Order: sequence, then C-alpha cells, then structure tokens
Amino acid sequence: MELSCPGSRCPVQEQRARWERKRACTARELLETERRYQEQLGLVATYFLGILKAKGTLRPPERQALFGSWELIYGASQELLPYLEGGCWGQGLEGFCRHLELYNQFAANSERSQTTLQEQLKKNKGFRRFVRLQEGRPEFGGLQLQDLLPLPLQRLQQYENLVVALAENTGPNSPDHQQLTRRWFLRQGWLLVVPPHGEPRPRMFFLFTDVLLMAKPRPPLHLLRSGTFACKALYPMAQCHLSRVFGHSGGPCGGLLSLSFPHEKLLLMSTDQEELSRWYHSLTWAISSQKN
Repeated sequence: MELSCPGSRCPVQEQRARWERKRACTARELLETERRYQEQLGLVATYFLGILKAKGTLRPPERQALFGSWELIYGASQELLPYLEGGCWGQGLEGFCRHLELYNQFAANSERSQTTLQEQLKKNKGFRRFVRLQEGRPEFGGLQLQDLLPLPLQRLQQYENLVVALAENTGPNSPDHQQLTRRWFLRQGWLLVVPPHGEPRPRMFFLFTDVLLMAKPRPPLHLLRSGTFACKALYPMAQCHLSRVFGHSGGPCGGLLSLSFPHEKLLLMSTDQEELSRWYHSLTWAISSQKN
C-alpha cells in the first residue's frame, strides 16, 4: 500500500530515503573493506604461509599453530566478495554463515598463535630472518606479522557492525531482508556467568540473530580438539527478556545483564562498561529481529 502525503514533503518517504542512503553507504563500506581484507589475507597466504610451506622453515605442527585456519578463511572471503560486488548482500552473507566455524576455531587458537610466534622468533634463527625479510616488503606497509595475525578477529567485529547496520536499514519488503536477519552471527566474547551461589565463571558467548550460544574451552590436552570450544547451552532469542541490572551509565565498574527465559535466568557480568553496552545493543537487536 503506497502512502500519499499532501504537499511536497512526506515524513515517511523522507525516512525511507534516509534508510536507503544509510543502507547504500553501509553496503559500499562492506564491499570496500572486504576487498582490502581479502588483499591482506592473500598477502599473508602468499608471502608467509606459501613460502614457509615451500622452504620448510617451520614444521607443519608449528605452522598450523601459528596460522590456524587462515587459508580457509581466505577462501571464505574469496567466495563472499563476488556476491558483494554484484549487490547480492543477503545471499552472499547467508552463504558466508557456514564459514563462521572457521572464525571460532581461529579465535580459540589466537593465544596459541601469538605464543608460537614469539617462541619461534626467539629460538629459530632461520624463521626470524625470514619474518623480518617478509615484513620489509612494501606490500605490508610496515606492519609486522604479529600485527597481521589478528586480522580475521578484527574483521569479524567489523562484520558484526556492518551487517547489523545493513539489516537495520533494509526494509521488510526487500529481498535481502530475510537473509540478513536469518541466523547471522552478531558478536562473540568472554563474559562472566554469575551463578546463584559461588564465584562468577568466565564463558565464551557466540550471539546469532536467533540464539545465544554459551561455550567453554576444551582442555589443552584434548587429543582431537585442543584449542576449540564445547557448547554448554543454547538460548533462543525469541524467548528472551533482557534488562540491565546495573551499568546504565559509564564508569569503571562494568555492569550486569539479566536474560530471562521460560525455564532459566542468566546473569552476565563484564568489568568493561563499553563492552557491556555493545553486548546490550547486540542482544536487543537480536531479540527485536525475532519479533518482527
């Protein structure tokens, strides 16, 4: 049903125009940053991973500990970019969701990666010389390998911000709307779970548009899945009631969020006020997306 407004200005049409401008701006930023991200992934894959494999400077276990799922993440970006270039954001991002486990694996391995890098730089003279030589290439713009390794985790945060902004400015009648609001990953990070009795326990949380996943790291000596997370609980966002217990205003004391479900109540705490606010915003958006 079309809305008609008397006179030359219509608030509804003006609002739609603002949404469309924001959507176009966000889509352009997503495309441009994905191109740069893929370029950086490719540089590391070519000048570090590829040459290390050919030269044998690092044994396969150390190379895997250092780079984790880097090449697979590079492949995921290569699949996504043509969709973004063709303006098929919803279809591209929906397909990209199946690669999110690669980022979970990469996040679980990040501390081990940095530790391996420092150990090898310290004790492996050939590797140290190789790294310094590659870091001096003009393609890297002065960045060191330790600066490049966190790129996928930084990009994951950018994905969250850009996709949420894209979805918020996409109307329900758009062909991209369902794909942008369906099972999309929003945020991950550590939060403290406050039990009825005892001390708060750190847990890793993964927030999607429809569920919140709580996980804990597997033991370092796990034979097959060391460095990964085990799912402990899934919470449906459609049944969630969210409130702030404290932490409404800025300050150094952090805050506490209450998430109520039909058969369970979850209290999540963070000592970082800004991080708590970002979680609150993402949770609020996930809940509202399930009610639309």
